[in-house]
Amino acid sequence: MANQPQPNVTFYQFTQFFNAIALAHPNIETFTIGDISTVDLAKQSIFPLLHMVPNNVTISPQMFNYDIDLVYLDRTMEIIPLSAGSFNQITKNYKTVTNTHDVWNTGLLAINDIIAYITRNAQAQNFIITTDAIATPFEQSYDNILAGWSVNMTIQVPNNVNACSFVLTAQEAQGNIEDCTLSDPYYS
Repeated sequence: MANQPQPNVTFYQFTQFFNAIALAHPNIETFTIGDISTVDLAKQSIFPLLHMVPNNVTISPQMFNYDIDLVYLDRTMEIIPLSAGSFNQITKNYKTVTNTHDVWNTGLLAINDIIAYITRNAQAQNFIITTDAIATPFEQSYDNILAGWSVNMTIQVPNNVNACSFVLTAQEAQGNIEDCTLSDPYYS
């Protein structure tokens, strides 16, 4: 059987793919997209949050290359002074005022899970990470004190649009339209 071209992955499908991964992850409560300033970061029930910032898309005849930032955010809080320093049978050998270290640990593991899923999932031929993901930790005051990771990566998806999906006359096309077959599948 000959290799069939992969159908287009539209922007909706691209973001829905990340939404499904995020909401299935045990350490992510909410998934959002766009400008982070439009997210109500004062709302306590949305954390841990995975936020996608689409940066740019490079379009080639066969591929879209999405440059995105994934931002994992969670609230930090003061550690109770009476704490014994143990959680889930792990003894912490450090003393801090907040749980920022824990948020960074959980966030980096969640991001790593997402990257592993993208590279090994059933749609691996449709979603290919083409660069090493670069993760940068942060701690910042919004309406809450938040910490997490901002991760930049480029993900390649198929762009197999049918160039003949609309009709041009030979004069309008100013070129060869004889190769167009309107019965070709349209993948958008």
